[in-house]
Amino acid sequence: MRTMLAGLLMGWAALSCAASAAAPPGTSAAAAAAAPGSAAEDGAKGEDEAKRVAVAVAPTAAAEAPSPRPEPAPAGNQGVWIGAAGASDFVLPGTRETQLGVWIDVPAARAARGQPRTPAAVVLLVDASGSMQGPKMEHARAAAQAFVDRLPDGDLVSVASFADTAQARVSPTVLGPSTRPAVARAIAALGPEGSTNLFDGLRLAEQHALTAPSTHAVRRVVLISDGQANIGPSSPDVLGALAQRGASHGVQITSIGVGADYDERTLNALAVGSSGRLYHLSEAREMSAVLERELALLQTTAATGAFVEIVPAPGVEVLDVPSERTERAGDALRVLLGTMFGGQHREMLVRVRVNAPAAGSHPLASVRLHFRDAEAGNLPRVQEVVARYDVTSDPGLVAARQNEKTQTIAAVIEAGMMQLDAAQEVSSGNFGAAEAKLAAAEDRLRQQAARARSDKDKERAVQAASAVASARKTARAAAAAPPAARRMDALEMNSASPVWSGR
Repeated sequence: MRTMLAGLLMGWAALSCAASAAAPPGTSAAAAAAAPGSAAEDGAKGEDEAKRVAVAVAPTAAAEAPSPRPEPAPAGNQGVWIGAAGASDFVLPGTRETQLGVWIDVPAARAARGQPRTPAAVVLLVDASGSMQGPKMEHARAAAQAFVDRLPDGDLVSVASFADTAQARVSPTVLGPSTRPAVARAIAALGPEGSTNLFDGLRLAEQHALTAPSTHAVRRVVLISDGQANIGPSSPDVLGALAQRGASHGVQITSIGVGADYDERTLNALAVGSSGRLYHLSEAREMSAVLERELALLQTTAATGAFVEIVPAPGVEVLDVPSERTERAGDALRVLLGTMFGGQHREMLVRVRVNAPAAGSHPLASVRLHFRDAEAGNLPRVQEVVARYDVTSDPGLVAARQNEKTQTIAAVIEAGMMQLDAAQEVSSGNFGAAEAKLAAAEDRLRQQAARARSDKDKERAVQAASAVASARKTARAAAAAPPAARRMDALEMNSASPVWSGR
């Protein structure tokens, strides 16, 4: 099945391209066992690895409508990973809101080049409440053991469970021949009973992850749950805030929701708050495939502690990057990304307010990618691109010189968010409203595909439109389905949204 995120988002989201080199969480659980995929396209070599500035040449005369500014190409490890561009190369004078598209292409997987992997600290957090009895717990035990078996010696692993309270099954332990049997016994002893105290479970798991030394910079909590928190603090806001506190120390959460009864709003908050991932599984037997995907990503870690810093130019205000984990640093805004893997493609939209002067060429923002390079011994690195704009009094020129990549990102985000809203309508039985939203989303993508000049952007818009068309078919079928099947259809629609691919 597909990953699942529901509609607590506010109309904007980070996303990754459907052509990402890594199989996104929106892929089926069976396909998720595959390796992350091919490397990002190699670009210019031999550039300064510490910092680069991509500044386009301003047009000589606005009336001539010169060719659009070149976009920084995806690059290999010797080049820049990050690119950025405004919604258009031109802006009208005065104050107005606009968009800044930002994208990251992480270079080829390190493991593919024979490099040693970055040591990881992994916490397996299993829902051991009464609803997990039977096949769910059996598959959880089997998947957890298979996952640990494939972790190499030297990684840190711990196991925790939660029911009425949280319980440490295995304290953080360095894997090796002498410690693996104890971990296996603890996993085999997992059994269901009691209620669901997710807050205590998360708090304990994050404490375990935070004990990891600096040598184990990849810190991941893998949560398996089939129900809703019903003991202790249980709101998505509170649990999301807990995830954010852990994320500030490098702890990310992979949430695996099993069946149709878990609270997708809570798992959504955990994924967003920790810059993590979320999977929706219709059946417990799919857990093994998801954990295999997680292992594959751990093995291709390319960067840790990653964040994007958006520094506005004079006359520009960075408003927000909704549904991303952000923090303010003066006038700048930081989007916290955590660990990134080889071949990953990540994108986001930034809302900015521009007070454009009467004429001239001006910077919009400096966009900087900060990270620790796993291939260079966790060496801190910074890469930079500068997005620019020119001022014109001709609205037609603004429209004619829209940045194709940023506009495609915006189209996919808008359509994907409409699909998430439509899924909520299906879950509530409002099938007419769902159909209307999906029809509008598909039309938006078809229009962008028709405008796109590059084959890559055209194909991407077409693929997203096809995904929305499939969701429309699911919504129509759900109208005649019983409530239980309708709920699964709604989850499927949410997980299929183009917004969340590639996280």
